Amino acid sequence: MSKILLRVAQIVGVLVLAGIAVGVVVGLVQWLLGAAVIVAVPLGAWWLYKRVSSRNPKPTALPGTPKAVTGPSGDRRSEIESRAVLDASGRCGWCGSATLHKDEFGFPTTPLTFHRAEIDAML
Repeated sequence: MSKILLRVAQIVGVLVLAGIAVGVVVGLVQWLLGAAVIVAVPLGAWWLYKRVSSRNPKPTALPGTPKAVTGPSGDRRSEIESRAVLDASGRCGWCGSATLHKDEFGFPTTPLTFHRAEIDAML
């Protein structure tokens, strides 16, 4: 009887130790994840702040300074291409279409890409 009792006590002891070991490992993993989140949130906020604050706005020309020469068609090209965009209501600024422009394969494309041949013909 005592051999059976010792064997049962041994099995119970092993199971208890295994449960404690699993609990320690799970607790350690939870602690590491918690520490990672606690460190990542402030570092992520700091990285985002640095990323946003490092953007340089486009420099504006001061009155009286000469404008950069881009060629005779440079200003006209940018003016014409600026019309080939989607407006606030979702219509094409070039042709006024309310439907999405699609390329030759049926995939949606931007108005600038869709009307490229017409824009080049106007220049």
